[in-house]
Amino acid sequence: MQRSPVLPGEGDFVPAGPGDLAFQKWLQESQWWPHERMLRHQLELLGRLVSHAYGSVAFHRSRIDAAGIDPDAPLTLAGWRRLPILTRKDLQQVGEALTSSSVSSEHGTVLVNTSSGSTGAPVSVRGTVFDAWVFKALNLRHFLWHPHDFSGRFVSIRHVAQHEADYPAGARYPRWGDTATFPFATGPAAALSIAASISEQAEWLARQDPDYLQSYPSNLLGLARHCEQHGIELPHLEHVATLGEVVNPEVREAIRDAWDAPLVDIYSAQEVGLIADQCPAHDHYHVPAETIFVEVVDAAGEPCAPGQVGRVLVTPLFNYATPLLRYELGDYAEVGPSCPCRRGLPVLTRILGRERNALLVAPTGESYWPAFGSRKFTSIAPIVQHQFVQKGADWIEARLVTERPLTPDEEVQLRTHIQGRLPWPFRVTFSYLDDIPRNAGGKFENFVSELAP
Repeated sequence: MQRSPVLPGEGDFVPAGPGDLAFQKWLQESQWWPHERMLRHQLELLGRLVSHAYGSVAFHRSRIDAAGIDPDAPLTLAGWRRLPILTRKDLQQVGEALTSSSVSSEHGTVLVNTSSGSTGAPVSVRGTVFDAWVFKALNLRHFLWHPHDFSGRFVSIRHVAQHEADYPAGARYPRWGDTATFPFATGPAAALSIAASISEQAEWLARQDPDYLQSYPSNLLGLARHCEQHGIELPHLEHVATLGEVVNPEVREAIRDAWDAPLVDIYSAQEVGLIADQCPAHDHYHVPAETIFVEVVDAAGEPCAPGQVGRVLVTPLFNYATPLLRYELGDYAEVGPSCPCRRGLPVLTRILGRERNALLVAPTGESYWPAFGSRKFTSIAPIVQHQFVQKGADWIEARLVTERPLTPDEEVQLRTHIQGRLPWPFRVTFSYLDDIPRNAGGKFENFVSELAP
């Protein structure tokens, strides 16, 4: 069976086409809905998605039956939570069997989104043009939340197609993005490949004199430090946008010190779109609950309370090509209380990243979110870049890029500082590199565990 995604009683809130400003107006209003109204909205759309999945995806049909859910009856939260969690391994193994056999032509062309595989398990998910419009509308709300002068210059340093934006020229564009995201005139944009060195990036950036800068947090950390050390100023920079990696306080502090600019972050994943957006008034995140259902659950699968850290499950409400019901990204996040800004959107206090890349395991078997005290590294030694690798049960390798060879005394101080921040007396060794590479998607992993799962 196939139902329209339009929700009766709430008006025509879905985008009628690229850059539909009526839908943007609806998003500006819905962010203030109280929790009860938002939950009714989500359960209605989840029920429609379950009904669609039941009628067009055999894989989901068996799981819905096993959960005792009647696809034609109103969906309850208790019934929804009986559905088993969909893992990345499921997505890889099942593949085409998760694709709907019946997608309404109203949803437009079917597209393919592939993740970069930062968990070691890349996946491909089919979406639709309609689903892409929703994502673009959320992206515009992000820009409206955090005031922009749209006539300014927007630049990004990121992973791009080979040779499209190489140093020294980079790439130039007449506007910030397509008219579906920005349905009005904008200023110019420019991009540089993340393959450029930090010094090359800084030189290019000074030439651009941007109003807005976007890049990966780890790259911005090195870039901000380089600019501060070499007196490179960006006099018109209003704020810095981050994507693709976990943001920590060290990055925010470095950007403030170097450029006196705030940092604005987005939490997204290629296969599901925007998951959470930094609050306009605070450093924590709001889930765009109108378009995605996000759950944070503990080890037993129970919902986490405010202050608790758990696994992130997501269900995009408008992807009818590949319905992802309770899809486990592999990320961890901390649930937050209601926001003082009074928006009714759910709050995530922190995004903690992927389990494979984030958890330090002590010889006792206990797991920890690692902290190495990296905010003070440059006060101890001339460190340009660092990465930590758990090589064994009690062994951490610190991979360092430095401006010059460290002295024995600096190594002792650095090792003592790192060990003092760890939950176990790990053996810490140093290895020195000319550069620490990024993954295929251009992202950088600050911590990597080589222990067997």
